[in-house]
Amino acid sequence: MLSDEKRNRFLQLLKESTKDEWVWMSGYLSALTQASIGGSVDVSLTPPVSIDSGTDPSHGNLKAQPIQCSVVYGTETGNSKKLGTELVKKLKELGVSAKLKSTDTYKAKDLKEEEYLFVVVSTHGDGEPPQAAKPFIQILTDTKDSLAKVKFAVLGLGDTSYPLFCQTGEDVDSMLAKLGAERIQPLGKCDVDFEAVSKPWMSELISKLNAHSKTATTQSAKPGQNQTTKPTSGGKVVYEGTVITNIVLNDIGASKSTRHIEIKTSVPIDYLPGDSAGFLAYNRDEEVNRILSLLKTDRETRVTYKGETWMAYDLFRKKVSVRFLPDRVIQKYAGLIGKEINLGKLDLDVLLTLNPSEKLIELQSLVDILEPIVPRYYSIASSPSSHGEEEVHLTVAEVEIETFTGIKTGFCSGYLAELKEGDIVPFFIQRNHSFRLPSPDTDIIMIGPGTGIAPFRSFLFEREQNSGNGKNWLFFGERNFVSDFYYQTELLELMDTGVLHKLNTAFSRDTKQKVYVQDRMGENAAELLKWIENGAVIYLCGSKDPMSKDVDRKLIEILSERTFETGKEASDYLKELEEAGRYIKDVY
Repeated sequence: MLSDEKRNRFLQLLKESTKDEWVWMSGYLSALTQASIGGSVDVSLTPPVSIDSGTDPSHGNLKAQPIQCSVVYGTETGNSKKLGTELVKKLKELGVSAKLKSTDTYKAKDLKEEEYLFVVVSTHGDGEPPQAAKPFIQILTDTKDSLAKVKFAVLGLGDTSYPLFCQTGEDVDSMLAKLGAERIQPLGKCDVDFEAVSKPWMSELISKLNAHSKTATTQSAKPGQNQTTKPTSGGKVVYEGTVITNIVLNDIGASKSTRHIEIKTSVPIDYLPGDSAGFLAYNRDEEVNRILSLLKTDRETRVTYKGETWMAYDLFRKKVSVRFLPDRVIQKYAGLIGKEINLGKLDLDVLLTLNPSEKLIELQSLVDILEPIVPRYYSIASSPSSHGEEEVHLTVAEVEIETFTGIKTGFCSGYLAELKEGDIVPFFIQRNHSFRLPSPDTDIIMIGPGTGIAPFRSFLFEREQNSGNGKNWLFFGERNFVSDFYYQTELLELMDTGVLHKLNTAFSRDTKQKVYVQDRMGENAAELLKWIENGAVIYLCGSKDPMSKDVDRKLIEILSERTFETGKEASDYLKELEEAGRYIKDVY
């Protein structure tokens, strides 16, 4: 017990302190209590160590409050978000308090309160920021306050084929410095192959923070107990799995084909519901042969790509992307042949067919302008708790594209669709830390038309295994009830067992007037509002355009009818739900 004098001083201190300071005091006292169990302890109130000091306090001393970091991403295609998420993961593995924020929802009032601010931002077009990054740029432009207490680092993404390479990253870096913030790491500038720069840039940043980021996790360790963290090399574990199931989910008469694929490994797969599986597909044999024929090149001709020597056939089959070439590649090809090409987004065989060169193209020159095959990602539709840690399930829509050289299957969806039982397929796990289940007692609303149902199948089976009182509501939509009701039997069984509390479906081609998931949401507006008012988390997965935008509009319409928290615009309330992690999207 405290004496009256000490108690009064303690209460006065609390009154004079902020919430952040309360958190610091709580962590300090917790660490002090733990450390005192083992004997003597240094209780000096050491100030936070400067990040540039290079010192590492001994484990016997208590450190001040943990480093607080914000990682802000501005993205056009998702790469900046991917890298921002990866950086947050690395920071959290150190025990650092790190938050991931988007440039389009960042608040001006938070800027001067930042301790460590790390910005990952791409450059769009000719030096323009992505649309989502413009509000953040405006905040920096309008800010008059000194940011002398803020330490920062910027990682820019761009394309060296454009003259203003990583211009947005340069602008943000310069603006923060002019506002008085302290740059703790030089600007990183990533080309199209962004991992070549981003990995060492992150590693250097992490190493700088490492000596100064021993947080309450380390502080609370018992004397003599070693603390370890997972290595953060940045490499991904590649699993070799065997295909055990590959079936069409659609019934007879369907106008499309969607597959359920199950892959089994001999070792546990480290993943959680909400994660994706990444695959590196190969170009099709007939497509490669057509390209070699158009180039008048032998299959075994040797060529160099990124410092490695390849046979021409193997290079075009396994390494370089020949599908849906971006305009930057097409314009480089136009430079090679000395012609103007206005058509964009062509496959290489179509490009060569429609725009032949009057002279024989040097193979090496063509190879030099091509970009590598990049992984394709598919939401995992299985639950490690329910289906076992040695399986991943996928829901894959087969795609057919009509081109000048004939109908082609989707690059990776075609590869996966053609896998047979017993085939070996390599894959890796792509973490999605922002698309996670809440506590088992929290209600969730899942909106997943088409293959967007995949992660929600994972969620439902995971929740079936975990005890909790949270209710589950699913909105699913497709074309026809008879042929396109994916996982119908499973969903009805989950309804019967009480795991799935509500299921609303919309089959757009079954009625004269098309009905979509957002229409079903509108029909259930009153109950949706009750769930939201009671703290439900809303998840959305599926196509970005137009589906996700239509759902956004419907949610705003529904929220405008709310009776709780009046006086607030519905669109602002929806943004608050996003910022609070209660409206979470995985759209593509």
